[in-house]
Amino acid sequence: MTHLRVGTRGSELALWQTRWFCAELCKVHPSLQIEEIIIKTHGDKVTDRPFGGDWPVGAFVQALEQALIEERVDFAVHSFKDLQTAETAGLVIAAVPPRQVVHDVLLTREPVDLDHLPAGFKVGTSSPRRSAQIRRLGDVEVVPIRGNVPTRVAKLDRENLDGVIMAAAGLRRLGIEHEPSIDLPTDRFVPAPAQGALAVQAREECEAVEIIRSLDDGASHRAVVAERMFLHGIHAGCHTPAGSLATLDDDAISLHAQLFTDDGERMVEGTKTGTDAVAVGLAIAKRLKQELGSTS
Repeated sequence: MTHLRVGTRGSELALWQTRWFCAELCKVHPSLQIEEIIIKTHGDKVTDRPFGGDWPVGAFVQALEQALIEERVDFAVHSFKDLQTAETAGLVIAAVPPRQVVHDVLLTREPVDLDHLPAGFKVGTSSPRRSAQIRRLGDVEVVPIRGNVPTRVAKLDRENLDGVIMAAAGLRRLGIEHEPSIDLPTDRFVPAPAQGALAVQAREECEAVEIIRSLDDGASHRAVVAERMFLHGIHAGCHTPAGSLATLDDDAISLHAQLFTDDGERMVEGTKTGTDAVAVGLAIAKRLKQELGSTS
């Protein structure tokens, strides 16, 4: 009998993700016992401040990583897009399970046409990327909102918003259905790097690593490596207005990326194809940085 401790945030989505992964892991390793340990992160404690340039790196993961380093837990389950791009010394991503859907969804109070939004349309989001993307559609007012997935959905009515933008993956995992809603096309609304993917993190060379690796999905892992190398290449954090999405065709990987100025007023985008996920991500990052600089 093997006993492991898993660290997780206490939000509904984090608990769902952690419990889903642990259940799948126990199917492969029936003798495994997993103890759940809830850890509050900076992002859980500070709920009255919107995301921005002064938001600390790793706000939703640093406390979990510290618990891993101090051996208070054996592994942790993260939303991959919350992780900083720089690897944490002594820790590894042991598995990326099969990815959920990657696109964003616009939840609205009344049916709307995405290409003909009413003037002054009020959209709730604290994501600089989503803000920049939706404002390209016209006269849109962006209202910063914070909170877990159910809280942000509730703010649609509570704060008299016309719409809120959410990741479809979180809604599906929690079984939340809302109408009206619009699936935002990923060619125009390129999602956050690693959106819809989980990252299962552990200490290097510890017993948990090999156990966890049994649930690694190679295609999902390769795709998010390319997406996050783009983020690394532009020297960005998880709140930089940028998006990237990788698609795989046998050995070839194609990465479509968008990069905005900090104010969201200007955008460049492009696609890079190759066989090396790291090289593809870095190449499109270098190109778009140069292009955005040349437009200033």
